[in-house]
This record gives sequence, structure tokens and C-alpha cells, in this order.
Amino acid sequence: MSDRESGGRSGPAPPSGPASPGYLTGTNAILVLAGLFLAILLAGLDALVVSTALPTIAASLHQASGITFVVGAYLITSTVSIPIFSKLSDRYSRRNVFLVGLAVFLVGSALSGASQSLAELIAFRGIQGFGTGGFVPVGIAMVSVLFPPKERARLTGILAGAGGISIAVGPLLGSYIVDVTTWRWVFYVNLPLGVAATILLLATLGPLRPEARGRIDVPGAVLLSGWVASLMFALVQVSEAGWAWTDPRVEVLLALAVGLFAAFVVRELRAPDPMVPLRLLGRRAIGASAGIAAFNGVVFTSVLTFLSVLVGIVLLRSGPNAANDVRDMIYFCAGPMILGAAICGQLLSRFSYRAVVAPALAVAVGSMAALTTVSPTTPLWVLAFGFLPTGGLVLPLIPMGFGLGVALAGTLIVVQNEASQVEVGAAIGFNRFLQSLGGAVGLSLLTAFQEWRLTVHASTGTDPSGALAAIVASYDDVFVVLAVLLLLAFLCSLGLKGRVPNG
Repeated sequence: MSDRESGGRSGPAPPSGPASPGYLTGTNAILVLAGLFLAILLAGLDALVVSTALPTIAASLHQASGITFVVGAYLITSTVSIPIFSKLSDRYSRRNVFLVGLAVFLVGSALSGASQSLAELIAFRGIQGFGTGGFVPVGIAMVSVLFPPKERARLTGILAGAGGISIAVGPLLGSYIVDVTTWRWVFYVNLPLGVAATILLLATLGPLRPEARGRIDVPGAVLLSGWVASLMFALVQVSEAGWAWTDPRVEVLLALAVGLFAAFVVRELRAPDPMVPLRLLGRRAIGASAGIAAFNGVVFTSVLTFLSVLVGIVLLRSGPNAANDVRDMIYFCAGPMILGAAICGQLLSRFSYRAVVAPALAVAVGSMAALTTVSPTTPLWVLAFGFLPTGGLVLPLIPMGFGLGVALAGTLIVVQNEASQVEVGAAIGFNRFLQSLGGAVGLSLLTAFQEWRLTVHASTGTDPSGALAAIVASYDDVFVVLAVLLLLAFLCSLGLKGRVPNG
């Protein structure tokens, strides 16, 4: 850590040598972590709370057509902004870049709550998403310069666990808000929490200005925004708006995405200070982590989405207890995910990267494979003593959630320790970008895949129950693909090399 990237609010700058790197300690450390955790939790909660409230929002605005763009706009802009803000944090004050991203998110939240039409809401959700991509990865990068290696591994695991908490709390909060007040509070609730996080960081943390500053790769940012937006818009339209893959508009968007992506790769490999440091893929541990992040991003985003639809709509047929049963099912995955992320930092302070992440992913592969044999008669859960799961659909979710939690936190910790302090923001942003892009692209493609497999099973099925069996079989096919992707993530984990440094 450089002199000017210490975390204290006042006093002389600490020496830059290894003996006294100026890490945060005491009350300041606790308050900074509280601010970071609150902000990162807020980002995770927002996406799930809004998704829960979508039917109410559509009814209030009297426009169901296009309501999915409320999610799509957020997804596209957050994916684009991740590497941009991450790179800015390597050039300017990390704290200030974090707070700018959080401020953009809060402005988008306030405007979203005041929206009078669906078009306004979609535009303002785009602003929200752009801010989210700014403060989440930068917050993880801040931990890497504020705490020593072994401590940052543990703390990063805790921050990564915020994602699991949001999965558990988000749907409950969303349904509660729309039950007791207007849907607009789905967005307004972000404001006091975001302001609290801002005050905590301003009061306890210095600016964290990197000593070495590179140039801002404006052409790289433009090309990145272009190809991601083109690709994501095409996929959202295919999966949510019903456009055919052969639709000329989709073909043009995909061709544009391919062309801009090729130009982006050439630009980033040649740029002296690229927006996305593709050269980091040449480092074994970071390259392996990138593969894990991309494949896990698809699984993390897709598995609970498809399971929620399969259980709530298909198996329970949207019955009176469907929402509660889906929520309880999610808890069986989210709880172990939180635990896995939290424990990962402790394990990595004692064992090598590969020794921790690879077994966790192997467990996740086996658990996902167990989901590929779901049938219309599979029970949601079989409980011993009224609480201990011994069978049913939820049983494999427990080890799978734990394995995913370890892997998601583990890749962040690997990048934190293997990238130099000068580019740690961009490196973590790259990891998060691949995870976000994998989730967005994977969910859209798997949605189209599931619809295709449903058509195939429906046309060849001979079962008298026909329709239900065909639907469940199509989801089994999706779970097979997800198991293969987890297997690829496991193979990437075998390429991990090294361990958290002492210090």
C-alpha cells in the first residue's frame, strides 16, 4: 500500500514499507466495514426486492408489457459500469469513486420511486444499475488496501456473504413493502440505508488515493459499453419480449456485439493502460479465477431462478402456499451460501487456494447432478424430527449453496492477493464483470434453451400426464447444463496456484 492509500482520517501518513503498511485497526476498521457491508447488502437486496414487487408495479402503472425491462435495464447498465468504475478507483480516490457510485444508485432509487410511467421507471432503473456496478466491486477493492492479507481474506468472505443474505431477506422485504404500503417504497427504502453507509465512510475513512495513476481508456470504455449493451439488449428481447433468433433486429444486434467485442479485445491488448486488464488472464491464479467467476455467475443467477419457477408455478401450480414454499426452499440454499462465503476466508488463511475452492466446487457439481432427476412427484422436502432435511428437492441445495458460497468468495480473495495494488480495483472489477456478464447472458440463453427443450419433450412425450412431465423434463435438461458448467468451474479451480500471503 502506498503512503497516500492509508485508511486513516487524520495524522501523519504511515511509512510505505512492509513493516508498517498503515492498515486500519480498532473502531475505525469496524465502522468502515459496517459501511461497506451495508452498501453491498443494499445492492443485493435491491434486485430481489424489486423483482418481488414487479407484478404490483405493472398493475399500478397499468402496463404489463415491457415490465421485464425494469430488470433488464438494471442488469445491462450494472454490467457495463463494473470495469469502468473499478478502473477509475485505481486512478482516483477509491473512497470517493465508491461514494459516487453509491450516490448515483441513490439518485436512481429516488427517481425510480417517483416514476409516473413504465418508460421513466426503466430509464431510472438504468441509472440505479450504473451506480451499483460502481460501488460493489470498488468496496471489495478497498478491503484489499485497508487490511493485511489474512485479515482481508476473512473480511472479503463476510462481504461476499451479503449476497446470500440478500437472497434470504429480499423476497420477504419486497412482499412486506407491497403489502403494507406503496410499491414506491421498494425504491425509497434504499435512501436512509445508503445515506447511513455514506456517513460512516466519510466520517471514518480517508480518500485512499493511489500513488500510481494511469490514463483513462476512453475508447475501451466506449467499446465495452457498446458490445455489452448490444448483446444484452438482444438477449433480453429474445428471452423476455419474444423476439425470434432469426428476427433481423436480433441478428443486427448480435453482429454488432461481435464486431464491437473484437475491436474491444484488440484495443485492450494494445492499450498501455487498458480499461479491462485482459493481460491478467496470463497469470495462472487470476486466469483460473476468471473462469470460475464466469461459470459460477451463470449457475448462481440461474439455479434459484429456474427452481423458483419450477417449484412455484409448475409443481405447486401457483397455489396459496407457493410463495412461502419457494421462499423456504431458497433459504435451504441461501443459508449454506452465507456460511460458505464466511468460512472461505478462514480456510484460505490456512490452506492453499486450490485446496479450498476445488473441493467446494466438486461438492457443488455432485449436488447439481442430483437435481437433474427431478420428476413431477419429487417432494420439496423430507424432514426428520420436523426440521432436519433428509430428502426431497431441497437436500442437494444445502451442499450446493455451501460450495457456491466458498467459490464466489474464494475467487475474490484470490484476485485481491494476486493482483498488484496498482491494478487491484480493475482486477476485482474484471472478476465481478465476468460473473455479472455470465449470469446475464447465461440466464437469457438458458431460458431460450428451456423453451426449446419443452417443445421437444412435448412433441415426443407419451406419458398420459404429458404436459407436466414435459415441463419438468425441460428443467432437468437445464440442470444438466448447469452441472456441466459447474464441472468446468471445477476444472478451472485445478489451475489455482498459491495461497494467501502471511501478514
